[in-house]
Amino acid sequence: MMVNTFDVRETHNRILDGFSARPERAVLNWLTPRVPKAISPNQLTALGVFGAACACVGAALTNISTGFLYLAIAGLFLNWLGDSLDGTLARFRKIERPRYGFFVDHLSDVASQILIVFGLGLSPYLQFPTILVALVAYLVMTIYSLVKLHVSRTMQLSYFGVGPTEIRILVGAGMLLTLFVEPFPVSTISGDLTVFDFVAIGVSAFALGCAVVMFVKDAREIARLDPARGKGSASEVNMITLESVGAPARQS
Repeated sequence: MMVNTFDVRETHNRILDGFSARPERAVLNWLTPRVPKAISPNQLTALGVFGAACACVGAALTNISTGFLYLAIAGLFLNWLGDSLDGTLARFRKIERPRYGFFVDHLSDVASQILIVFGLGLSPYLQFPTILVALVAYLVMTIYSLVKLHVSRTMQLSYFGVGPTEIRILVGAGMLLTLFVEPFPVSTISGDLTVFDFVAIGVSAFALGCAVVMFVKDAREIARLDPARGKGSASEVNMITLESVGAPARQS
């Protein structure tokens, strides 16, 4: 039995229909032709990781002064800019490298999210175990998206209107709020938790719930399109293309 594996050079759907997708796309389309020729997509990818490192350091240093939140917020912005603009710029200049771009982009995204999460965990506003739960939820969604890409040629980057940009907005809004309002701890059986701990727990539960709902939905659809075969069948198993639902997607 021959199995056709997914090749990143092939055309595949990308679903990114978060609440901020349309204005974000408009901003990126405006920025792309104005990027100096000396700046390459690789440099933008590196900028995104550098921004995540700044966010990590800034959040951790809030143990010394809340003023470092400005560094963390600036880091989040740079992370968004580099991560969102690198692929757009490559396509605009017609210099895409699908294999290389896919490899570097997604591993850079994972590295960036780990940096940001660890910085938040080292800040005085979130318990480290709480933020690790959020990291696990993020990695679950990442694994789910990559597995779905392999079996359906659909890369889903947002779920129920929430994607990477929406998460950055939520984190950045929390940082801005902290500049003006001191979060007070609430005593629980797990120790003192702040409002940010509860938000992180809620977002984690939402992400894991989305994974379960999407698994059931996608598994049913894939089972319908890929019925069981009799024993000893020599039929070729082809990859399945599921119909995408939602707004037109973009590559990040």
